[in-house]
Amino acid sequence: MSQNRPAAFSSLRMGEVIREKVQDGVTGETRDMQYTQCKIVGNGSFGVVFQTKLSPSGEDAAIKRVLQDKRFKVRTKWRSWKGDC
Repeated sequence: MSQNRPAAFSSLRMGEVIREKVQDGVTGETRDMQYTQCKIVGNGSFGVVFQTKLSPSGEDAAIKRVLQDKRFKVRTKWRSWKGDC
């Protein structure tokens, strides 16, 4: 895994838009999300957190990819905040 990219995104070019369904970390609402990956800001035994920019708004957000048993789907949660990517 490179310093700035989770292994799951190793084939993506920086700045490439990622599209997926995510769950809001506060409300639990599921919605379609588009974002560009910026950098890993934390990782642990349960998953990886990385700082992103939402597309097309450019709003900063944190994406947490939760690692689960392969028999279950991977969950992604997001949270927006003010700050620089």
